[in-house]
Amino acid sequence: MHILLRHPWMGVRFIIMLGLGLLASGCATFQKEGCAQFEERQDDADYATQYRYSDSDSETAAGNFKSLPRGKNAVVRSYKMHIEPVKIKPCRHLTIRKEIYLQRTTKANLILEEVREFYAGNDMLITTKIESVGSQLRTTGYYASNSLLPIPETAPPGKYRIVSKLMLKTKNGSRPVQLAKTSVNFQILPRN
Repeated sequence: MHILLRHPWMGVRFIIMLGLGLLASGCATFQKEGCAQFEERQDDADYATQYRYSDSDSETAAGNFKSLPRGKNAVVRSYKMHIEPVKIKPCRHLTIRKEIYLQRTTKANLILEEVREFYAGNDMLITTKIESVGSQLRTTGYYASNSLLPIPETAPPGKYRIVSKLMLKTKNGSRPVQLAKTSVNFQILPRN
């Protein structure tokens, strides 16, 4: 202790090294608690896609695209998906950002569904999620959404792909029509 008082910079260095040592020794515990807390928070999280209408982007898009063709109930002129981060570890959330410019009639019998398919690197389908988005996409316009995808602790490392399709259905039960399709790739890294 006498040396620390004679050379203040050594005292600071000692405290920093001690702090780093304590932090490193607690990392395994912290990560384990982090995953447990992540899993608990998943029960309360809302993972539904929520589209927001944009006035300014709708005006710009209307000037850049042709009008809705005669006889068509709906047309998607732009459908993009981005993710953040592209590489992720388990016990974290992947953010999925989608942008769509939709032209549609105001007929009440249109049903819009978004189908999200998750594939492993070998193109094996892992799961499919279907969401009704017609009540959010009620009029012609530009819409954007952010949604979260939980990466569980048990997710195997590797490359994955998300495919998103916007489907049009009618209440009379006719076969759904694919209006648009987009996809993104991401990678799950080992937890350690």
